[in-house]
Amino acid sequence: MVQIRKETVRVRIEIAAEALFAQSGFRKATIKAIAQEANIATGNVYTYYPNKMTLYKAVITPEFVEEFSRLTRNRINAFALSQSNSHTHSYMEDEAGEFLHFLIENKLKVIILLARSAGTEYEDFGRKYVQDMTTQAIELICEQSPQVEISPLLRFMLEKALADSVRGMVSSLEHFKDEELILKAFAAGTAYHLGGIAALIGWADRQK
Repeated sequence: MVQIRKETVRVRIEIAAEALFAQSGFRKATIKAIAQEANIATGNVYTYYPNKMTLYKAVITPEFVEEFSRLTRNRINAFALSQSNSHTHSYMEDEAGEFLHFLIENKLKVIILLARSAGTEYEDFGRKYVQDMTTQAIELICEQSPQVEISPLLRFMLEKALADSVRGMVSSLEHFKDEELILKAFAAGTAYHLGGIAALIGWADRQK
C-alpha cells in the first residue's frame, strides 16, 4: 500500500531532528530517538527521509548557511561603523539587530551549524567561520588603523578572541530560553569581546 505523506508529519520530524541534533549532535542523534521525539513510528521517518543525512540537510540548508554568513559579515561591519561614528550606537540597531534576531529565531540551527555538525559537510564550518571573521576584522583594522602592524601574533590573538566569542554565542543560545535574556547576554558578551579586541589593537600599536 502506498503511504500518503503529510506535511504536518514532515514538519514534526524536522522539528524533532533539529532539537536532537542541537542537543546530541548529528553523530549521536538516531532516527529512533528522532521518531520518539516526533511521537511517530521509526519506520515512518524513512517514508519522508531515506537516511539521517538527508534529514540533516533538510534542517541545515545551504540557504540558511549563506544567510547566517551574510548577516555575520554585515554585523562586523556594523560594529566597525558604530565604533567610528557613535559610541551610543545600540547593539540592536540596523545590521547588528538583524543578526541577533536571526540567531534567536534560528537558535537551534545555529547551535547545530557551529557546534554539532561533526560527520556532515559542515563539520569544519565553525573553524572556517572564525577564520573568515578574523580576515574581515583584519581588513577593518587595516582601514581604520593603518599604522598597526598585522603580525602573526596579532592574527593569532584575534582569531583566539573571535573563537571565544563564537563559543560564547553558542553557550548563550543553549543556556537562555527567554529572548530578553539572550539579548542581554549578547550585549554583555559583545561589550566584553569588543573591549578585549580594542585593547589588543592598542597593544599592537604600542609595539612599534
